[in-house]
Amino acid sequence: MSDSGAYALVRTCLSHRCSAARRETAQSLLESGVDWGTAQRLARWHRVLPLFLHNVTELLGPELPSAMREQIRDHRRGVRIRNTFLAQELSRVCQRFDDAGLPLLVMKGPVLAQAAYGDIALRHSVDADVAIPSDQFSEADCLLKDLGYEHAAKRTGMWGWQASLSRYLDGQWEFTRGDTFTLDVHTRLMPPGYSFPPNFQSFWERARPVQLGDTGSVPGFSPEDRLLVLVHHGIKNQWRALRHVADIAAVVQREDDLQWERLLARAERMDAARALRLGLYMAHDLLGGMLPDRVHDWASGPPVQNVAAPLQEYLANRPERSSLPYGARVQMQLATKDTLAGQVRYGAHSLLQHLWSAVLRS
Repeated sequence: MSDSGAYALVRTCLSHRCSAARRETAQSLLESGVDWGTAQRLARWHRVLPLFLHNVTELLGPELPSAMREQIRDHRRGVRIRNTFLAQELSRVCQRFDDAGLPLLVMKGPVLAQAAYGDIALRHSVDADVAIPSDQFSEADCLLKDLGYEHAAKRTGMWGWQASLSRYLDGQWEFTRGDTFTLDVHTRLMPPGYSFPPNFQSFWERARPVQLGDTGSVPGFSPEDRLLVLVHHGIKNQWRALRHVADIAAVVQREDDLQWERLLARAERMDAARALRLGLYMAHDLLGGMLPDRVHDWASGPPVQNVAAPLQEYLANRPERSSLPYGARVQMQLATKDTLAGQVRYGAHSLLQHLWSAVLRS
C-alpha cells in the first residue's frame, strides 16, 4: 500500500463522519493491501498513534489479525501508564498551587486527552503544560523548586533581564524533575506575536474542572477557550501533524454545550476570527468535525480554502517534508491575523525571536 493509501486509512480512522461509511472505506483500503507498518509510521508521524489504533479496533474489530490486536492493547496500556503518571504529578502540582492561593490552568497533556477524547490513553503526552499569571512567576518558581523541580537545561544560566526577555518572547519557562518529567509553565497562553490577550484572569474565571480518574480534578479551559487555544497552537506549530486538527475536531464533536455564538464573538473581540476560521475549516474538511450550518458558512469560503490548501497538501506528504515551505508559512501567519497591526506585531515578534536566538548561540 502506498503512503497515500496509508494516509487515507489514518484519516478515515480519525474521521467523525458516519461510522458505516468509515468502516466501508477502511475495509476497501484493507482489501487493497494495507501495509500496517506504513500506516502506523504515518500515525506516529502525525502524533495520533493511540487514537488511530483505538479507532482501527472500533471500526474493524475481528478483521484485524490477533497479533495486531495484541499490539494495540500493549501500546494503549503503555500510554495509559505514562499519562496516569503525568496526571498524578499534575494533580500534585495543582494541589500545591491551590494551597498557596496561586491560580493555575492545565493546558494540554492528559487533561486535553480526557476533555477532548474522554480517555487519557487516547493521546500521547511527552510533558505537561500549565498556565499562570505572568506577574506571579516568581512565586510559582519558588513553589516548584520546593516540589523538587529545577530549570530545564536550556534555561540554565539565564538570570535577570536575560531570563525576563527570554520568558517574554517565548511566553513560557521549562522546568524538569529528574529525568522523567518536564513541566512547561506558560506566562502567556500564546507568545506575544499572536492575538491572544495576556490577561490570565478572564480565562481563569471561565475555567472548568477536568476529572482525571482517581487522581482528582484539575482546572482546565472552558470549551470555547480550549478551541481558541488549540487553533492558535496549530498555527504556531505550522500544522506539522494531524494531531492539531484531530484535537480541534474532537472538541467540536464532544462538547455538546459549546456556546458557538459566544465563541465567535470572543474570537472577533480578540482579533482571532481568521485563526478560528482556519482551525474549524481544517477540522471539518479533513476529519469531518460537525459544525452548525451558520458556523460552517462562517468558517468556509475561498480565502480560508486558499490558506488551507497548502497545509492539507503538506500533511498528506508529511514524512517527505519536514517543514511547511517558507512561502506557505508566511502566507498562513499573515492570513490568520485579523488586522494589519496583528501582522506587524507577529513580524516584530518573529524578528526579535530570531535575533535573540542568534545572541544565545553566539
